[in-house]
Amino acid sequence: MIQKNSYLIPCDKSGVYLTKVFHLYKGFNRKISFFGDFVKITIKKAKPLNTLSKKMKLKSLLVRLKTIEFKNDRSFCRFSFNNNILLKKRTTSHGKRMMGPILKHLNRKKILLSFSKIL
Repeated sequence: MIQKNSYLIPCDKSGVYLTKVFHLYKGFNRKISFFGDFVKITIKKAKPLNTLSKKMKLKSLLVRLKTIEFKNDRSFCRFSFNNNILLKKRTTSHGKRMMGPILKHLNRKKILLSFSKIL
């Protein structure tokens, strides 16, 4: 569960270390976003001399969350950090590679196909 002013760690190789959420999509009165939702973020910490600099506003997709994600067979998956993917447009990402596992029921296949490697 991600709220406004939550900090996220990007899991793609875009040169950004830390981001902060300031807007949740899907309704103006929304309080919480879950796995697979789009959020609007600002960059708080990035590599020096990077194309993505501090205070930039971007759209991102939530990929891994600390909250427990249940499946249909009552098995569950829980991650250590809240991670996201930084997006240029709706389906293209800033990074070319993505680090770590991703759950199978992420329904946005075009985003996963835009990466050259998933490490």
